[in-house]
Amino acid sequence: MQQKSLTPVLTIVGLAAILFLSVGLAVRPYHWNVTALFHMDRVIGDQNGLPAGFIVLSEPSYDGAQYYQIARNIPKILSPSRWTELRTKAPGSYAYQRFLLPLSAYASSLGQEPLLPYAFLFVNLASLLLCCAIVLRWKHGKPLYALALCLSPAALVALHFSLAEPLTLLLTTLVLIRFHESQRLRAMDILCLSLTVLTREVNMLLVLYLIGFSLIRRHGREALLLCIPVAVFLGWHAVIYAVFGNIPFLMSAQAHQFPGLAALQVVLGERGYDRYTLSAAALFLGLVLPGILWTGGEIAVRRRFDVLSLGAFLFLAVMLTMPDYIWGSITSIGRVITPVYPLLLLACSMRDSRGARFLGAMTLLIGLAAGLGLALAPHPFTLAP
Repeated sequence: MQQKSLTPVLTIVGLAAILFLSVGLAVRPYHWNVTALFHMDRVIGDQNGLPAGFIVLSEPSYDGAQYYQIARNIPKILSPSRWTELRTKAPGSYAYQRFLLPLSAYASSLGQEPLLPYAFLFVNLASLLLCCAIVLRWKHGKPLYALALCLSPAALVALHFSLAEPLTLLLTTLVLIRFHESQRLRAMDILCLSLTVLTREVNMLLVLYLIGFSLIRRHGREALLLCIPVAVFLGWHAVIYAVFGNIPFLMSAQAHQFPGLAALQVVLGERGYDRYTLSAAALFLGLVLPGILWTGGEIAVRRRFDVLSLGAFLFLAVMLTMPDYIWGSITSIGRVITPVYPLLLLACSMRDSRGARFLGAMTLLIGLAAGLGLALAPHPFTLAP
């Protein structure tokens, strides 16, 4: 009994050690400077100015660099008279869809710019550790799946690039466990879903799925409550439109392709084999394809039409519709449909069959490999003057 009670604690301690090691390996080539995690480039840096000693890479920036600048721009967002300034400098409207992480970091830093890099790291690490604790407290939660979720490709890629996936994993995991157990949505769930659609625009797909699932079960109350996060999503996009004069979600909605075509091209080597395409091929062969087969079997053979199994199958199918530039590397396809990880791994934790353990182990191994590969591939850099 004592050993069993220690298992969650040891799991969280082990997760924390791996996360800190991953961060350490990533920043070591940059003299332990955590600003390297933003992957800032000269374009955004020159347009907006950077604090002295900020790491600037010689390659194009990643999304985290944009989120950092959004956090710096929050005082301007709160002042309509300064909106014109936002239109003339990077980042553009597209990045502002992912507003919750910059806002959380800004609040955690108490608005102090020197603390922002540490605040981003704190929010992401805390999100992953809390997510693990939530899964372990669930009556069906098991260490393998808790670790696989928090060390998944989405989690470790996001940690390396200061992205918003850890917040998505935390919020969606909490909602899905609560909804699965109670079979109803409460105020806390609606709040979390409202925050989720402010974290990444793709999370709107989860809300739409839950609306459809509720309507199929003829639970009109849940479907009506789910209109609240939809309204939050539309309201925030109305703000973005007021500032920038366009609707960035329409750009996101165009990213699709004939199901399976881009993934098949990557596996067959039509784009050539390198570390980027091989990482995407490993994700397809090790997780996406077996995940579709396993969840499909759960639904068709075992008649498991619960919110987790059905949702995992549908979101894995959505991954297959992603275009070739998304399937070009695990840094894109491994995180773009983030809700697939809690849906799939929570379903696996409930079933805990051989197939479920295989999927949990593969998620864990692919995530660790992605994190290690990113950490061991530093880039030339300079320091902001």
